[in-house]
Amino acid sequence: MKQLARVITTQDPTLLDVRFWPTDICNFSCNYCFPGSVLNKYRYPKNVNTVIKNFRILFDAYMKLHNKKKFKINIVGGGEPTLWPHLSEFCQGIKETHPVEIQLTSNGSRTLRWWEENSLYVDKVVLSCHYKDVDINNFIQVADYIFGRGTDIGALMLMDATAWDTCVELIEQMRSSKHPWIIQAKEVVDAPGYDIRNYTAEQLSYFKQPFKRVPDTNWIINNIHRFRVHESVSLYDDNSVELALPNYYIVNKLNQWKGWNCNVALENLVITYDGTVTGSCQEPVFSNSNLNMFAEDFEEKFSEESLSLKTLICPRMNCSCQPDTHITKWKS
Repeated sequence: MKQLARVITTQDPTLLDVRFWPTDICNFSCNYCFPGSVLNKYRYPKNVNTVIKNFRILFDAYMKLHNKKKFKINIVGGGEPTLWPHLSEFCQGIKETHPVEIQLTSNGSRTLRWWEENSLYVDKVVLSCHYKDVDINNFIQVADYIFGRGTDIGALMLMDATAWDTCVELIEQMRSSKHPWIIQAKEVVDAPGYDIRNYTAEQLSYFKQPFKRVPDTNWIINNIHRFRVHESVSLYDDNSVELALPNYYIVNKLNQWKGWNCNVALENLVITYDGTVTGSCQEPVFSNSNLNMFAEDFEEKFSEESLSLKTLICPRMNCSCQPDTHITKWKS
């Protein structure tokens, strides 16, 4: 039986992707939220000007030392990022000095008025739909507004195996909206008790084509430059090659890479709720592991030597976060 030998991301090599959690406060209570989230401990950074300055310092170093020419900041949840009062101010400030694309991942619970007033500097929005707490009418109204103004928008339906029919019905309600924004079914595997093995064979087949709605052909042709349909390339030990959709490794149970080399520090950083800089697996990636993006003394402590990156040896039995599975990695 052939074995996976290497994963190569399709991400632009001159791009650094940063996932930024500004708060772990949330107004939802999903059973399947990933471990360590929603501790209600880190409300949000109040010193937004310092945070902006420190991001600029970090980006300058990556441009100089690692040939990064552009940046993507995915402001994500587990906490709900739209509860950060300084969100719009941060987005505006960070785009003033560097080529930054900002993606906002949200549960879509804020009002349409909030989105009209606070999302001007956001380039892309991903709305995650959670069956227990969602106001589906407000969710659809917000998504229609974002699509209608020309901003990239997609919806992820978190498919809880214990409430499968409800989740499918919510997808059908989203499909009735007036604008054809992308709808994707997302497996839930991050939390204790939630595993790919919880799904029936029929449910797993539903994920084989995760996109449950896409815009019409003309819209796709005119906007194809915005998308990466395949997130990575899989290389096998028999020299065969597969193009990987977003959920490819998880659904096919290929996401076991403990001991593999991983390029996380060059491709995808995480800024955690307390300002710590890590890989997306929460492992240190810099020689100075005490650097903190929210700290007033970040500039004082930072040096180019701090950014002496290392290839990470994967410490985890399973890689359960979908974006992480597409980071370049290979067997030791």
